[in-house]
Amino acid sequence: MTGKEAKVVAAWREAVTRLGIRFSSPFTIALPDGTKHECLGLVHQFGGRVGTVIAAIDEPSESADLRPTDDYHWSILGDSYCEFDRQLFADTLNDWKFFGPDCERPEWYSGKDWS
Repeated sequence: MTGKEAKVVAAWREAVTRLGIRFSSPFTIALPDGTKHECLGLVHQFGGRVGTVIAAIDEPSESADLRPTDDYHWSILGDSYCEFDRQLFADTLNDWKFFGPDCERPEWYSGKDWS
């Protein structure tokens, strides 16, 4: 993991405590062809039924050849995700949409799109 990727992971770990979400890093995804790939992390329940697999732009994690599925979304994050910013992360999660049960939906969640 590069320094930039470590910062992205640290920012998402802060989001866990500040936004009440779930995040796992590293995360191994099993692809439909049976192969497994270790990813930078998974933001659970946002973006897809299981969650969003994250990578950092211009870093090794970006080179994974993963495609969105019904269960997973894939997002390559820019430099602004190297530090936790509550509004940016909440806006991102709202844009990705929440796919978990209503009882686990964060209070701040609005589901509002970027546009």
